[in-house]
Amino acid sequence: MSGPWPVESGHEPRCFLALLPDPASRQALQGSTARLASTAAGAARGVRWIAPDALHLTLRFLGPSTTAQIEYFKHMLPALAPALPAFRSRRYGVWPNRARPRLLVLELETEPALSALAQACEECARKAGFAPETRGFRAHLTLARLRPGSAFGILPPPPHTLAFEAIALMQSTLTRPEATYRELARATIEASPGG
Repeated sequence: MSGPWPVESGHEPRCFLALLPDPASRQALQGSTARLASTAAGAARGVRWIAPDALHLTLRFLGPSTTAQIEYFKHMLPALAPALPAFRSRRYGVWPNRARPRLLVLELETEPALSALAQACEECARKAGFAPETRGFRAHLTLARLRPGSAFGILPPPPHTLAFEAIALMQSTLTRPEATYRELARATIEASPGG
């Protein structure tokens, strides 16, 4: 990190910016998880499902964050919360591929409003002293973490659309068996007309 932002020593919290599904979308995702579980080919023990209240779409992973950077994003969240439509689902996917499964995700169509929001988050991250993100934005929600040998049959159709109720600054804590998430701040998102 560079610029005028103070550098702190020790263990800064690992943070990220995320969209949080609204209650109806979260309920639809829960139903999807049950249908997906039935397609796991004898590998239920190799699938660690993400808890419904932890589902989110990461807009920008920040990593270790200083107190000043966290306060900056708390201040900026309302400016990053434009009215958004519901976004179309694309498909379920096994990442990076079925031969080496690590994640089961729900991919979303990367629509202009979503791409613009991700770019705005990237610009704020750079202003806050974070290095530029080198990976392209891939709109998705992680539904499960997979162990080697996990296999799925034909995946069912995903929910048609997902809507989001808030953009949040989240803290990720690496614990076993999986990371835990804590909301540090949020700004409500209004549904856009026709969304």
